[in-house]
Amino acid sequence: MWNQEKQQRLDALRVREAEERLPEEERAELETLFAELDAEEAEALRPALERMQHQQTELLAEKKHLRAEAVQLERIIHAQEQLLVPSAMHIRGLTGTKLIRPPFACFIPSMMI
Repeated sequence: MWNQEKQQRLDALRVREAEERLPEEERAELETLFAELDAEEAEALRPALERMQHQQTELLAEKKHLRAEAVQLERIIHAQEQLLVPSAMHIRGLTGTKLIRPPFACFIPSMMI
Protein backbone atom coordinates (compact mmCIF):
# COMPACT_ATOMS: atom_id res chain seq x y z
CA MET A 1 0.00 0.00 0.00
CA TRP A 2 1.26 3.42 -0.91
CA ASN A 3 2.10 5.58 2.09
CA GLN A 4 3.89 8.78 3.07
CA GLU A 5 7.20 6.99 3.59
CA LYS A 6 7.17 5.55 0.06
CA GLN A 7 6.19 8.93 -1.36
CA GLN A 8 9.11 10.63 0.42
CA ARG A 9 11.50 7.95 -0.82
CA LEU A 10 10.19 8.34 -4.37
CA ASP A 11 10.63 12.11 -4.15
CA ALA A 12 14.19 11.76 -2.85
CA LEU A 13 15.11 9.32 -5.60
CA ARG A 14 13.62 11.60 -8.26
CA VAL A 15 15.70 14.52 -6.96
CA ARG A 16 18.85 12.38 -7.05
CA GLU A 17 17.93 11.24 -10.57
CA ALA A 18 17.49 14.85 -11.71
CA GLU A 19 20.91 15.65 -10.26
CA GLU A 20 22.30 12.63 -12.14
CA ARG A 21 23.55 11.11 -8.87
CA LEU A 22 21.49 7.93 -8.90
CA PRO A 23 23.42 4.63 -8.68
CA GLU A 24 22.05 1.58 -10.48
CA GLU A 25 20.55 -0.03 -7.36
CA GLU A 26 18.63 3.16 -6.54
CA ARG A 27 17.52 3.45 -10.17
CA ALA A 28 16.07 -0.05 -9.83
CA GLU A 29 14.37 0.99 -6.58
CA LEU A 30 12.93 4.05 -8.32
CA GLU A 31 11.53 1.88 -11.11
CA THR A 32 10.03 -0.48 -8.54
CA LEU A 33 8.36 2.41 -6.72
CA PHE A 34 6.98 3.78 -9.99
CA ALA A 35 5.64 0.34 -10.90
CA GLU A 36 3.98 -0.01 -7.49
CA LEU A 37 2.45 3.45 -7.76
CA ASP A 38 1.19 2.72 -11.29
CA ALA A 39 -0.37 -0.55 -10.10
CA GLU A 40 -2.16 1.16 -7.21
CA GLU A 41 -3.42 3.94 -9.46
CA ALA A 42 -4.70 1.39 -11.98
CA GLU A 43 -6.50 -0.48 -9.18
CA ALA A 44 -8.03 2.74 -7.88
CA LEU A 45 -9.20 3.72 -11.37
CA ARG A 46 -10.59 0.29 -12.28
CA PRO A 47 -14.17 0.88 -10.99
CA ALA A 48 -14.43 4.17 -12.84
CA LEU A 49 -13.05 2.65 -16.03
CA GLU A 50 -15.49 -0.24 -15.79
CA ARG A 51 -18.38 2.21 -15.36
CA MET A 52 -17.19 4.19 -18.35
CA GLN A 53 -16.89 1.05 -20.48
CA HIS A 54 -20.39 0.00 -19.46
CA GLN A 55 -21.71 3.48 -20.28
CA GLN A 56 -19.93 3.41 -23.65
CA THR A 57 -21.53 0.04 -24.46
CA GLU A 58 -24.96 1.43 -23.58
CA LEU A 59 -24.39 4.56 -25.66
CA LEU A 60 -23.26 2.53 -28.67
CA ALA A 61 -26.39 0.39 -28.40
CA GLU A 62 -28.56 3.52 -28.18
CA LYS A 63 -26.75 5.01 -31.20
CA LYS A 64 -27.43 1.84 -33.20
CA HIS A 65 -31.10 1.93 -32.19
CA LEU A 66 -31.42 5.63 -33.11
CA ARG A 67 -29.80 5.06 -36.51
CA ALA A 68 -32.27 2.25 -37.22
CA GLU A 69 -35.12 4.50 -36.11
CA ALA A 70 -33.88 7.31 -38.38
CA VAL A 71 -33.81 4.92 -41.36
CA GLN A 72 -37.35 3.82 -40.56
CA LEU A 73 -38.52 7.45 -40.30
CA GLU A 74 -36.89 8.26 -43.65
CA ARG A 75 -38.84 5.40 -45.22
CA ILE A 76 -42.08 6.68 -43.70
CA ILE A 77 -41.39 10.20 -44.99
CA HIS A 78 -40.69 8.87 -48.47
CA ALA A 79 -43.88 6.79 -48.43
CA GLN A 80 -45.95 9.77 -47.30
CA GLU A 81 -44.43 11.98 -49.99
CA GLN A 82 -45.37 9.38 -52.56
CA LEU A 83 -48.94 9.45 -51.27
CA LEU A 84 -49.01 13.20 -51.89
CA VAL A 85 -47.98 12.96 -55.55
CA PRO A 86 -51.47 12.27 -56.95
CA SER A 87 -52.95 15.06 -54.84
CA ALA A 88 -50.26 17.49 -55.91
CA MET A 89 -50.85 16.64 -59.57
CA HIS A 90 -54.57 17.15 -59.10
CA ILE A 91 -54.03 20.49 -57.38
CA ARG A 92 -51.67 21.60 -60.13
CA GLY A 93 -54.32 20.68 -62.69
CA LEU A 94 -57.00 22.64 -60.81
CA THR A 95 -54.97 25.78 -60.23
CA GLY A 96 -53.21 25.79 -63.58
CA THR A 97 -50.38 27.81 -62.09
CA LYS A 98 -47.76 27.63 -59.37
CA LEU A 99 -48.74 31.09 -58.15
CA ILE A 100 -51.93 29.87 -56.52
CA ARG A 101 -50.90 27.81 -53.56
CA PRO A 102 -53.40 25.88 -51.51
CA PRO A 103 -53.43 26.46 -47.77
CA PHE A 104 -51.99 23.00 -47.18
CA ALA A 105 -49.08 23.46 -49.60
CA CYS A 106 -46.67 23.32 -46.70
CA PHE A 107 -47.41 19.59 -46.55
CA ILE A 108 -46.55 18.98 -50.21
CA PRO A 109 -42.91 19.02 -51.23
CA SER A 110 -42.23 22.06 -53.42
CA MET A 111 -41.05 19.94 -56.33
CA MET A 112 -44.53 18.43 -56.57
CA ILE A 113 -46.42 21.70 -56.91
